[in-house]
Order: sequence, then C-alpha cells, then structure tokens
Amino acid sequence: MPISNIEENFKLARNALLDFDKKDIIRENSKEEVTAEETGPREIVVFYDVTLEKYHQKFLQEHRRFSVYVRLVKGKVIAYEIPSPPHASLVADLIPILAGWTNCLKIYAELDMIVGNENDTVNCADIVIEPSHVLAPGTGYVPRPRMIIEVGKTETIESLNSLAGEYFSNSVQSSLVQVYLSIKMFSRRTNDTVAMVTTLYLRNNQVPNLALNQPNPPPNTPPTVPMTNTIPNLVISFGTAPLHQVSRTFINNIGVRNDRIIGYLQNDDPACVAPGMANYQINIPSHLLFQGYPGGVPHEIPNNFILDLWNVQQYIFDKLIYNGFELKLNSLRINVF
Repeated sequence: MPISNIEENFKLARNALLDFDKKDIIRENSKEEVTAEETGPREIVVFYDVTLEKYHQKFLQEHRRFSVYVRLVKGKVIAYEIPSPPHASLVADLIPILAGWTNCLKIYAELDMIVGNENDTVNCADIVIEPSHVLAPGTGYVPRPRMIIEVGKTETIESLNSLAGEYFSNSVQSSLVQVYLSIKMFSRRTNDTVAMVTTLYLRNNQVPNLALNQPNPPPNTPPTVPMTNTIPNLVISFGTAPLHQVSRTFINNIGVRNDRIIGYLQNDDPACVAPGMANYQINIPSHLLFQGYPGGVPHEIPNNFILDLWNVQQYIFDKLIYNGFELKLNSLRINVF
C-alpha cells in the first residue's frame, strides 16, 4: 500500500473497526453458536513494510487525526482500537487510584514504547507505571516501566493477549516490565448487563502447585510452579454478565489453568456486586512495581497494591452507551466516511 494513501487507508481501517463493534454488539446479544469465520483473527493492517523511522515520521501523530489507535508490529501498521468515552474514561479513572496509593510512582497515559526483542514494534500503552526519580543511564531519559495496563473496548482479548510477549521482551523500555494487566469491556447487552474480563500476566509467572492439594505431598514439594509468561497468571470475569462462549473458548485455548479462571463465569456464580469481594481483587506485590529501584520498596509503602474490580466495573458500566443506541450510532458512523 503506498504511503500516499494514508488518509484513505485510515478511513477504511476506522470503518472496519466500527463494523467489528457492530458485530460484537450483535454477538453479545446472541445465544447462537458462532461460526469459525466470526471468531477468526481481526487484524486490520493499514500498511506493510513500514520501518521504525518511517513510523515515527508518518504515523505516530497522524493516526490520531482519524480517531484510530494503531501500533507498529514488525513492519505492519495495525489498527486495533477506536477512541471512545468508555475507553478514555476508564484510563482516566484508574490513574488517580494508582497515584493515590503512593506518590513514589510515575504514571504515564498513552506512552509510545519501543518493544520487542528486535526493537521493531511500537505500542501506545494506555497506562505505564514506573518508580519516581529513577536515575536514567546516559544523558537521555527513557521511561522504563514496571507495570503496564491496557484497556480494550473495540480491541479484542486476542489482541490484548498478543501484547504479553512484546511487553516482556528485552528492549530497553520493556526489559524491566514485571506486570501486564489487560482490561476488556464488551458491548452492553439489551438486558442492561455487560461482560468484562481482566487478565493478569507476570514476567516471572508462578502459579500455585496443585501437587500440594494431593494427600500427603512430599515435604520438598515447592509451593509454586513456573509457567510461560505469555500465559495469563490469572483471569477474572467481573462484569454483570458471564463471558460469551467465544471468549471462554479463547481463554481456555491459550493454556490458562482452570483454577486460574475465576469470577462470574456462569449464571449461578457469585457476581461482582459489592466492593471488597475476595474473588474480585487484583493483588500486585509492591516489590514488582519497584524492581531495580535503589534501596528497594520505600518503607512507607504497603506490601501490595490492590485493585478492587468492583470499582472498575462501576467505572465501565457508567460510561457504556445503551446497546440499541450504540448499534444505531455505529451504523451512522460507518456511513459518514
């Protein structure tokens, strides 16, 4: 695709994303089985064979003019998200929670990061967290986060999952990332419920050792066992509706252990209906947020940062447009371009 077609290609990409939104609304309200075509990859490639230099020159700011989020992935410019009130609002609501926990963290919104082991990928991370007052090597300062949060509205859980390998790569900006948390909101259903899921990834991914649940385990049985860090450590369905079967199937197929998939999975499961519910807390050890920090974790900081998903649920639910209106609005947007 010639670079000269940038405006036309971004409009086409936005139309495709809006069309995906419309299909998601229909799917979230359907109990019928979904075809293989409907569950296939939804990668929208705007341009191919784009270098890192060309991406910074041509695309880094240009895509915002067309209200489309893009990333560079090994030469491909991929459109993955449309700016929206639910997406922007959740990012804005999460930052004060993090900042209120301690003033020893520096928090960025929409930070463009060069990631990947070959330094050939650029992601615009929704929220980036690093310790304050970190001494940067050399004369230039490059943010080196310990935790990244991504929020998906149009972006799929498949796309969000694909970022784990990039954020745990060994690029200068990603080599200290210890925690990646994705939050995916689905479309509001006609019965006024919404499915939501959060997925926790850890660079040093350790899960409880199931051997300890057996009768008389050996005394030297380790409490945890390692897993590949691109496999989620924990998945929590925390919406006011269970996840659609398509989303459950994807999660089951990426290697997450069944006991690490919790929350509102079926209609008879306890839903997230109040703050402080044990199954709806994301617990991040403080030492992960201060990895490599001189002197370690500051003394006044609690041992863990806890994110109550009931608060996240309320932030999302308040901003999602009612289903029928959203479907009509998206149809109008598609016809605009």
